[in-house]
Amino acid sequence: MKPLKLDEVWRILPPLDELRPVLDLLATRSAPDPDRTWTGSGELDTMGDRVVPAAEVSASGGALAARVERHLAAVYGGMGRALEALARGDGATASEALLEVAALEEAASRHDRSEAYARSAYLASRDLRNQRPAALALRRWGRALRRQGKLNDALARYREGFETARDAGDARGAAEGAVGAGNVLEEQGRWADAEAWYHRALDLLDSGKLGAVPERWHALVNLHIVVRSQGRLDESLPHLDEAEAVARGLGEEGAEVFFENARGQVEMVRGDAARAERRFRTALAAAEDPGARVTVRLNLAEALLAQERLLDAAEAARDAEVDAISAGVIPRLPEVYRLLGRVASAGANPDAFVLFERALEIIRERGLPALEEARTLQAYAEAEARRGETESARALHGRAMELYHEVGIAHPRHPWTEFFGVGEPVPPADPSHETGGDHA
Repeated sequence: MKPLKLDEVWRILPPLDELRPVLDLLATRSAPDPDRTWTGSGELDTMGDRVVPAAEVSASGGALAARVERHLAAVYGGMGRALEALARGDGATASEALLEVAALEEAASRHDRSEAYARSAYLASRDLRNQRPAALALRRWGRALRRQGKLNDALARYREGFETARDAGDARGAAEGAVGAGNVLEEQGRWADAEAWYHRALDLLDSGKLGAVPERWHALVNLHIVVRSQGRLDESLPHLDEAEAVARGLGEEGAEVFFENARGQVEMVRGDAARAERRFRTALAAAEDPGARVTVRLNLAEALLAQERLLDAAEAARDAEVDAISAGVIPRLPEVYRLLGRVASAGANPDAFVLFERALEIIRERGLPALEEARTLQAYAEAEARRGETESARALHGRAMELYHEVGIAHPRHPWTEFFGVGEPVPPADPSHETGGDHA
């Protein structure tokens, strides 16, 4: 029996929603082609070149069906609770049930559906005397929009959620909304506006006399990043120190990966890639979540690339690829392949374009945000310019800028992002941990 590759599966199987669990299973169970691993072409391999166990679908069909059935049962159960609550005139409970369903869809990375349920939760609670449920629904609606790359709409929902929570006397909820608005503005590169929103969050927490709560260190970390991103590195560091002290005081051991990653990015700003590498390796040792490991491995690869250690950079990026595939975090792969493309380009490989094209295929096949496509096109353009393909580079860069403008970004992104995106609690099953951008 000849080896079957993922590319062959994708060409044959229709891209239907009911087949998504099958495709994801094959991806997570796939392995590098042993006949290509040690060849020169292996440098350009992507997920589509991996070999899949064809018999796995038959063997796991029952388990896949049961997983889908459990998910649907939970969704329908939540809908039932919401309808019963509405029949009793209990909009708050209905909204709560609908947000539980939204969280289920978010954990499954179906952010369009999460958006729909969060919007319904808002409609169920918007006329209540107590507006805290409506404010929460607005914030979750904003998060779902942001996950889809609908940044302007997300910003509007976060602002509305902030105002609703503030007017309802919910300082903590309003602070969360302010951090969410700052995250969106940060992703758009609007550093000064984002800085103002993070200060707004901290002022609310102070006025509410809430003391040490997670929202405080979330706001402080992000404040550090936007201040740093405006060239005020020394001014940014006390915010990072305070954030770490707050998190430590709360006993949030899992926050170490965020802080070591942030300090690694500080060293990248300083131009000390070797020190950054050490910070990223410390962060990697603390990273238990697959999505966090992908993030840190990619930052580590950036530090190695900055030291012109191309083989080491490629190895770190390949480790990120393995983590993303084995954990089913497929939407992170475009980040992996555009970094591998940059490494190949730095090594003067004329076929580096293969990696950028694969990143674009995944973005379009998965319906990922336009921002992902823009970042990939920007990196692709830079690689084409490096090999003297001026016309191709100009066209790719132009299309990248068009997409950036569509989502409210006025300038190209840095090869490794300044954006961190810490701010909102996420469902435990969601691997992304509210990171955003390239290797946030």
